Amino acid sequence: MVGKLIKHELRNIFRIALIPAIIMLLLAILARITIETSNPGLGISIMMFYIFSIMVTLIIGYFFGISSFYQSLFTSTGYLTLSLPINPDQLIWAKLISAITVMFGSIILCLLSSCIFFVGLPQEVLQAIGDAFSEAGALIGQFANAEPLFFFELVLLIIISVPMTFLVFYAVMSVGQLFTVKNRKAISILLYVGIMFVWQILNSTIIADINEAMTRVSVHLTMWIEIIFNAGVTVGCYFLTRYIIKNKVNLLA
Repeated sequence: MVGKLIKHELRNIFRIALIPAIIMLLLAILARITIETSNPGLGISIMMFYIFSIMVTLIIGYFFGISSFYQSLFTSTGYLTLSLPINPDQLIWAKLISAITVMFGSIILCLLSSCIFFVGLPQEVLQAIGDAFSEAGALIGQFANAEPLFFFELVLLIIISVPMTFLVFYAVMSVGQLFTVKNRKAISILLYVGIMFVWQILNSTIIADINEAMTRVSVHLTMWIEIIFNAGVTVGCYFLTRYIIKNKVNLLA
């Protein structure tokens, strides 16, 4: 059942995200063609539209990975979703896996469009791009060899942070739907903005000073505190969302 739910989610999200992705790929082809013409102004204009389409594709992939959670659980569709023979854990995991898959799918499509744009460029340009990537890979390899523990910590932090970004939204939307008002989406947005505002204030004052003091002791200490904090936020948001879905869903407000 969970596998079917994930496939259903991916089908719905990709159906919506496919249109901007196709437009992005077409703009990549047009940009590649027009950049070689005698009208550089047209090529630059299409190039700017292409860059904008990359940002739109990434944003839409991320946005619909979040909005799908709200639409299928806290609107009229929620009656159907919550009647399925699956528990809150399976629901959350299905939504989370689908959202992360779409996010990385959007990134892969953007990289593919870049490859289309680079096809046919002069050999010296391709060589320069290849050298830049080779140097970047070499630097990453040197960094991983010189600081294997820090490299591991950085990768671990990224792995934890990816689901955290979605679970924070899930938790905020879950809390927002508890309010007995019509525009609960606006409540959720205000809650998220308020949380981010308070976090930025704390991060620029107290937390920044604490991180600086810890870095003087050990950079690894700072990294592990970041890892533990992000893991705590991830777990906390997960169980808060789980509790609300299991006990406090309010579809009638």
